[in-house]
Amino acid sequence: MNSLTATPTLSAAEKRFFEENGYLGPYTLCAPEEMAVIRGQIEHEVLAKPPVAFKAAACQSRHLDCRVVYDLCAHPAVVERMAGLFGPDLVLWRSNFFTKEPGSKEIPWHQDWNYWPIEPLINISAWLAIDPATKENSCVQLLPGTHKREIKHVKSVGAMDFGEMADVAGIDTSKAVDMELQPGQFFLFNERTLHHSNPNRSNKRRIGLAIRVTVPSVKVHHDKLYEGHRVILIRGEDRQKLNRVAAPPEALAVGAAN
Repeated sequence: MNSLTATPTLSAAEKRFFEENGYLGPYTLCAPEEMAVIRGQIEHEVLAKPPVAFKAAACQSRHLDCRVVYDLCAHPAVVERMAGLFGPDLVLWRSNFFTKEPGSKEIPWHQDWNYWPIEPLINISAWLAIDPATKENSCVQLLPGTHKREIKHVKSVGAMDFGEMADVAGIDTSKAVDMELQPGQFFLFNERTLHHSNPNRSNKRRIGLAIRVTVPSVKVHHDKLYEGHRVILIRGEDRQKLNRVAAPPEALAVGAAN
């Protein structure tokens, strides 16, 4: 995978924007042409084969056993920008492929902290476009500034893809930002930033990779995720040693045990 020639850094203005709005981007990890090659690997070598080193769905945490996924998650374009916000020591604790086929349901407004077994609730995510993500095929929508407080979640109503949704009564969702991305682009967001995606009413699939990163002082409750779950140190040092740790998967290995 090609790397950017310069180490990406965040300006003071970008840091202020993230503090105020709860997201940053879009940024570029690779060109659409390069992502087209990677997309073929993801389709045929990752999502078509369940993991064997841990018990989870094919879309979950494949950075643990598939080098192509790990290389996306640990790419300097992502990690160095995260370090500009969260400091030099970072651990990759989860990743998810979100596939919205034509006709897929709405993902309701939500804050990610509501679903996660980590303590304390500190996380930064990158959402990386594998396919084009447009308003037509239901790109992610964000509500700036909503990361400043936790919002109560309730049982979902209507045809939703999640069982729980944020109670957005009194929140002006008309101010949502459409995060349209070309393949190889990504954005960063806080674990409390309200986001959702509409039903996919187009005839075009949309795959995105969500990359979940925290700091070593956060405890991950592995057993609440799935058997065999581990974290991987992707930058700096892990002085606290609170979590079960795995090494990065070997290059070209798919489904190999750690």
